[in-house]
Amino acid sequence: MFTRFACMSRHVTRRQHAFTLLEMVIVVVLIGILLAVAISRLLPYLDEAERVSVLTLESQLKNTLVMEAAQRIVRGQSASIAELDGSNPMALLLEAPDSYLGERKSGSRVPTRHWYFDSGRRRLVYKTGKPYAPNGDDQIREDPQFEVRVEFADRDADGVFNAQNDELYGVRLLRMAGTEWLTGGRSL
Repeated sequence: MFTRFACMSRHVTRRQHAFTLLEMVIVVVLIGILLAVAISRLLPYLDEAERVSVLTLESQLKNTLVMEAAQRIVRGQSASIAELDGSNPMALLLEAPDSYLGERKSGSRVPTRHWYFDSGRRRLVYKTGKPYAPNGDDQIREDPQFEVRVEFADRDADGVFNAQNDELYGVRLLRMAGTEWLTGGRSL
């Protein structure tokens, strides 16, 4: 009789510590709700991180272009600066980002959130996609596009940089499209 009572006592103790199916479902539902709320709060940060990464690479490319022009001037190759006009600035980087796909022809299919150089238009393009965060509009953002331009005072009026006659202002990476997204909707 004593052993039977001890077994029943252990059985009751086990039941008191075990989860019922209803309790388990409630816990799973609560965890799901918490995850949904957390993810909805984090999605805007993914969009912002994408925008900041494009701005960071833009800044890096601008610095690389300035350094390339300075090196050519120091080496006495000022006339070769004209070659930078319309060039692919990614070719000047020591290591292109993983999201860079290389040179493509206009109209090529490019996956979203990747860089490519449009060889037909001579533009560096970042292919955006739909925003991660639901913000009420499903509009696709305009893809940021950049062109390398040699800026100079064309004293001989031939439209081409000539180191002997023209005054060099600089080599610039100009935004040709996508400015609204890159500035976060603020005007420059």
